Amino acid sequence: MTQTSYLLWRLARAFGISMRQRHATHAATELHLLREAEEILGRLAWAEVEGIEELSVEYWNLRKFTKNYEELSQKIESANVNLSDYNEHRTDLLGMVVDSSKDLTDERATLAETSERLKSEREIIVEDARAVKRRHDGVTAKLEVLVGESDQQSPKLDASRQELLRLKTQFKELRDRRDALVVRIDSIESALKDIDARIETRRSEMRDEALGNYQNIGKANQDLSSNRAKRGSLESEMISLFSQIGRYILSHHHDPSVAKVASEHRSLINQMAALTLSITLNNRLAGRTNAKTAQSNKS
Repeated sequence: MTQTSYLLWRLARAFGISMRQRHATHAATELHLLREAEEILGRLAWAEVEGIEELSVEYWNLRKFTKNYEELSQKIESANVNLSDYNEHRTDLLGMVVDSSKDLTDERATLAETSERLKSEREIIVEDARAVKRRHDGVTAKLEVLVGESDQQSPKLDASRQELLRLKTQFKELRDRRDALVVRIDSIESALKDIDARIETRRSEMRDEALGNYQNIGKANQDLSSNRAKRGSLESEMISLFSQIGRYILSHHHDPSVAKVASEHRSLINQMAALTLSITLNNRLAGRTNAKTAQSNKS
């Protein structure tokens, strides 16, 4: 609001048109803009106020805070890079856990299949051997009866003796085949245990590496959160100092000690001065004659 607009609104009030709430809202909005402009002015000009005694505390604090801010920003950038690397490595590890033992798991599956086939074959041989033994026991019983009833040279006795010999030979063959299978099965079972141990060793190595990687991710996230919180707190303090510097320059831009700095930002200061006047005039029209802008309080 300009002086001309103010006079027009004063004239309107004489005719009963006040619109106090409208002017109060405008003043509040403009005050918010002025606060932002103070921060911007202070942010632009703070490095130039070293020679202004009244701003010495703000200047040297900002020198210190700026250095700390840059250090924290570097730490945050480094943590982000590390976190990205750790997450990429985690993805690689998930694939490596499977790939690292794929050859062994494939070999194990083949051996396990062979072992199951041999065990089935062994069970069949055992069943056949049991059948042969039952047959052998039957022929033996038959011989005992025939020996007591007939001549030692009878055809039945000879046939039964030949049958016993054949059954013994067959049983021995089955037993030898079973024993051979047992050796092969034991060898495969031993190989399976060895493969299981090797798989576990490889996966254990991957788990150990993955655990270390997860710990790195946790540490990077912790550092990132901590440094972001510190930087956020520091930024709030810097904004407060920027605002104080901007407010002081606006209030004292005609002072000789401030004039040089103010001249570098004349356009912004002129806009802020116009905004300050508009806030004052809007407050008057809103009936808030005691309302003051922050810079009037400072001065």
